[in-house]
Amino acid sequence: MSAKLTDITHGVEIDAPPAVVWTVLTDAASVPQWLGCMQYTGIPGSTFYMQQDRAKHAAGDISGATHCDIEEIRSPELFRFSWYMPGTPKTMVTIVLKALGANRTRATLTHAGWDQFPAEMVKGIRDMLDGGWSSYVLPNLKLAAETAAK
Repeated sequence: MSAKLTDITHGVEIDAPPAVVWTVLTDAASVPQWLGCMQYTGIPGSTFYMQQDRAKHAAGDISGATHCDIEEIRSPELFRFSWYMPGTPKTMVTIVLKALGANRTRATLTHAGWDQFPAEMVKGIRDMLDGGWSSYVLPNLKLAAETAAK
């Protein structure tokens, strides 16, 4: 039996007020900028897409894209969405905000649910996402929020 895969967890401190970070984190106009997604509406229960193929993304084509259902938006602290390919179990991405002062916010991202898969089946995907959350998504959120705060 293979070892279970653990949750992915990363955090970033953002030099922006919590209210600004919350707006950037959840607003339909800003989420595609920092997350790189398609068809995001900000409405709980709706689906948006993560298209890795640049040509398909540019064309608005969602075929082969990762599906993400908005599960919960709880202002001003929690944004949760599922992450899955159709026909596979859903994993869950949760971003929690915590005020560190009037003009500083910590965002903590957890991508959970990997333990429902055989490790050998999804380890490569999990590890790729681990790097993407820490080196692309959270830095983009930080940049977008700090820019919006100026």
